[in-house]
Amino acid sequence: MKQKPSKPTPNILREIQSKKVSPVYLLCGEESFLIEGTLKQMLDSLLTPDTRDFNLSFLEGADVTTQEILSQVECYPVISAWRVVVVRDAQIFKVQKRTTPVTIIRNAFKLEIENAQKCITTMANLLAVTPQQIAVQHLDFTNAVNALIEELADKLTDEERAFLGRLSQIAQQLEADLPEARDTDDVELLLEWLQGDLPKNGVLIFTVNGTVNERNRVVKAIETVGRYVSFAPLEAGRSLNQDALYKKVSEKFAEFDKQITPRAFAQLRTRTGGNMHTIAEAINKIVNFVGDKRQVDEQDVRSMVTQNTFDSIFDLTDAIGKRSTPQALKSLHEVLASGQAPNMVNSMIARHLRLALQAKLISGKKNIKPPGKRMPLADFKSKIFQPLAEEIRNFLPKSADTNILKQNPYVAYKIFQTLHAFTAEELVSALEKTLEADTQLKLSELDATCILEQLVCELCTSPKGRRLSSF
Repeated sequence: MKQKPSKPTPNILREIQSKKVSPVYLLCGEESFLIEGTLKQMLDSLLTPDTRDFNLSFLEGADVTTQEILSQVECYPVISAWRVVVVRDAQIFKVQKRTTPVTIIRNAFKLEIENAQKCITTMANLLAVTPQQIAVQHLDFTNAVNALIEELADKLTDEERAFLGRLSQIAQQLEADLPEARDTDDVELLLEWLQGDLPKNGVLIFTVNGTVNERNRVVKAIETVGRYVSFAPLEAGRSLNQDALYKKVSEKFAEFDKQITPRAFAQLRTRTGGNMHTIAEAINKIVNFVGDKRQVDEQDVRSMVTQNTFDSIFDLTDAIGKRSTPQALKSLHEVLASGQAPNMVNSMIARHLRLALQAKLISGKKNIKPPGKRMPLADFKSKIFQPLAEEIRNFLPKSADTNILKQNPYVAYKIFQTLHAFTAEELVSALEKTLEADTQLKLSELDATCILEQLVCELCTSPKGRRLSSF
């Protein structure tokens, strides 16, 4: 579920350093490296090294109960101002990523006649309320429904809006058949704690790798009494001055009294995929490599940061799409020089073309215009990849290796950007050529590099009657 960027992100580290400590924090998002980095700085500010072992607890796993969490945070600190409990990936924050709210509503709508109880249970889970709250039109239920309708806007049909309007009536008709909400329910217990008299010397920190449901009652309660911060991947800005990742990378190099050139930064982003964890490791390697040299240039990055395997293959297939034989051969030799076996290189080319064919057919059927290079990855994920994954992913091959919509969104993003380069017929023909090359690599005595060079040259040959300018 997409996070709403409407609220400014609080500077929790500055607040803690100013002695403004909240009783509970929720750190979540797709950028786990930023979450862990923030957590480390929080712990360094809250606890001293000599008393940390006595005042810090880490809890993790599906078996951890709310009762266990609260019993830990209620303990009084030992020779310290704070007692800190860190809970990783608590189940109460888990989001069902495979199904969009619209799909859930439509599935529940279909269940209204044949299985009303399951219909209400499904909607209760989506709205993060209990079936009983739906039946009595509890304020939490009313607010959740109104927020859902506002979020989905014109995605809902009149019939679906009417269905949401009669949910309470459906629940009331079930009466005794509604599942009972247990007094010991983890969510209710945590909500009661959050709405009560919170400990003066205890700090509870939840970390979640991934997004959370902002309609979740626990999330809203945490926002009321504590801090909720979402760490999204740092997208490329329109200029270096607007690029958050460039700022962080520059600050990190400045700690070592070094600067990175714009071209070197672009190379670093490309080779790491923008992953903060990989970038941090790369910076350490580069700093050690350049020694006393103050300015990090493009060649330094090329020397120390290995090109992502997928990006290497993408460079090759991109050159093929442009019908640039010299560039394609150069990319081929770079891939082989990196240590990839010829058979594996051919297999990766075939896999890339197979996924491209899927994307081409899907785009044609759904009338999707290939995203340009200016479309941010986040927009591609929310506007193209995720809606397609919800709707048709299961109609494609089950294996994640052969399903374009079960790939990392970055892989699909790069492939969708190249769809203008080939027709579906050309992709089928190209796949047949990789099959012929596979046979030659296994049975022929010809040099493997020569076989792949011939394959690349054939793939770069412009089809008869097709103009290069159409790519």
